[in-house]
Amino acid sequence: MPSSYCIVLKKGLFLLLFFMFIYPPLTGLAHSSLEKTYPKEGEKLNSSPESIEVWFQDPVVLHSESIKVKDNSGNYIDTGKAFVDPVDKTHIISKIPGDLPSGLYIAEINVIALDGFVINEELKFQVTNDEEIIKQDSFKVLKYSPVDGEITNQSVNQIDLWFNKPAEITAIGVFDDKQKSIRLGSPQIDPENPNHLSVPFEETLHSGTYQVTWYARPLEAEVSQPDIVNVFYFAVDEFTPIQQSITGEPKGSFSLPNLSLKQLGYWFVFVGLTILFGGSFFLKFISKEKRNLKWRKISPLFLSLVILGEVIIMVLQKGELQGLSFEEFLKLKFTWIPLLQILFLLLGYFINRYQIYFYSIPVVLMPFVVGHAAYPRYGGFITMGINALHLLAAAVWIGGLFIIIIHPEKEDMKRWITVVIPRFGKWALLSLVIIIVTGFIMTFQYVPSFSVSSFVESEWGKVLIIKIIITMLVLIIGFFQRKTLKKWTESTLRLIIQRVRVEIIYASIILLLASLLVISTPSVAEQGVYPQTLGDEREELEVGFSPLTPGLNVLTMDFSGKAVKEVKVYLSMPPTYNVEYKTFKVDENTFKITGNLLHASGTMSMEVATFYQDGTKEKFLYKVVVPGELRFNE
Repeated sequence: MPSSYCIVLKKGLFLLLFFMFIYPPLTGLAHSSLEKTYPKEGEKLNSSPESIEVWFQDPVVLHSESIKVKDNSGNYIDTGKAFVDPVDKTHIISKIPGDLPSGLYIAEINVIALDGFVINEELKFQVTNDEEIIKQDSFKVLKYSPVDGEITNQSVNQIDLWFNKPAEITAIGVFDDKQKSIRLGSPQIDPENPNHLSVPFEETLHSGTYQVTWYARPLEAEVSQPDIVNVFYFAVDEFTPIQQSITGEPKGSFSLPNLSLKQLGYWFVFVGLTILFGGSFFLKFISKEKRNLKWRKISPLFLSLVILGEVIIMVLQKGELQGLSFEEFLKLKFTWIPLLQILFLLLGYFINRYQIYFYSIPVVLMPFVVGHAAYPRYGGFITMGINALHLLAAAVWIGGLFIIIIHPEKEDMKRWITVVIPRFGKWALLSLVIIIVTGFIMTFQYVPSFSVSSFVESEWGKVLIIKIIITMLVLIIGFFQRKTLKKWTESTLRLIIQRVRVEIIYASIILLLASLLVISTPSVAEQGVYPQTLGDEREELEVGFSPLTPGLNVLTMDFSGKAVKEVKVYLSMPPTYNVEYKTFKVDENTFKITGNLLHASGTMSMEVATFYQDGTKEKFLYKVVVPGELRFNE
């Protein structure tokens, strides 16, 4: 391969980096979503809660300051130490020993995800003995006309709403399927029933779906009491999807990915560990040298790099856990495992005979404190083992490249060209195959369902794609290296080392991308609807969102079992999103709803309540993953 080819590859690398840096960053980096809480966010309680309880999507690591409660004056309340429910590892409990007086309270939640990411949340609730405040929540709407989910063939002249007490409508809007506002008259109170209000239309409705959004309050309500708000849908003649009123793709912006000091620390650790283990592996099993002075002199540099990286990570972690004592901080696995890694590296440096074994242990320990493999939903110990194999293979390849650059002596050139480098070529090829295979396994383990757009638009996905492309470029270089080794000339070694330098640059970038991947969240690229109902019932219903992205959507439900009379859909997402939809029956077996169903990125729970013609009913449960990640209270 001529030197001009190396120049082309270098230009290709800079082009890839350019495209990586112009992608806009995604800032929602929740590494374990909060599923639910007790009390609920903003809940008003007529008695003191006995405990603060939170449920996460995955198990988390606790400490003495994981749950703290303070009153409206900022004074902290004595609470019990948070502990994990022995039955449910995702359920965290902190007991409140006494009764809380009336007032507003904030529960501060500080836990550590299994990948070392510190999660900070706040939960606001109120304790009150004022029965009037509790009763305010009982004001509700009883029914509508047109009925929610109705497809009517008759002319619709007005909107009717019936409440459980005398009410006033403070605002109301009706919008067609193009989101055009319909002209309305003033709300009228039924003189015979003050709970009944009607709003006349001042224009004729065309065929299609309509959305009604209204705000109302009891007539006797205080000015400070907030209005209740609700939305329902009806259709004239036929169901039609509600569409965006403005079309066109949003313009992207030029910006850097989520680079941070912690990511720099991870990069230092990755580089140091891969060079130390890979270099030691090369000298023991490939070049088969018992002692190498150059390696002995240069190893402390990479040992120091690992220590510096670990110190950066631990200092930043301690800063995120400010209330934690130093003694308790040392007990966290995110502290003692890195210290253990450093200990084994020092043992490997001073005990040369067992160096390769001591250097391998810190690499194998990496999945316990870095990355996403430790999450049970991503495979737990099995995926951690695959991740460790991935790291070991990468170290064999990268460390070997480094030794080739620093080692060859003039008197030993021929042996290296004819024996050592060809032997390394086989190991490098095997390592790259392992890297690619394990990489694909982990990708589909982390993101089991996705679309091309959800994958490419996510930071995790775009970084992974660039990492794959660079790996392919390395394979191309390796192909030309093998061809060069078949011909022996004086310039052969010089040409090989020149190409190896290009490879080592690519390898450094791959490690930088790896440090980005452990900071980013795989679920931002995930997209799918997963049935949670067990048994044969799940085969009776097919569901699909179009599109499966935040914004306006259509949910289609096709039934294949017995005749269905009515279907209701419940969508929920922490902290407070909980909406009920009554569906449109568009034909005998198909039901649909439309609107802003998927209001944000993240994981939603969906319940499809089905009422059959024979009087029976059934529930179908689903997990809906919308590309991106929604943080609690954001």
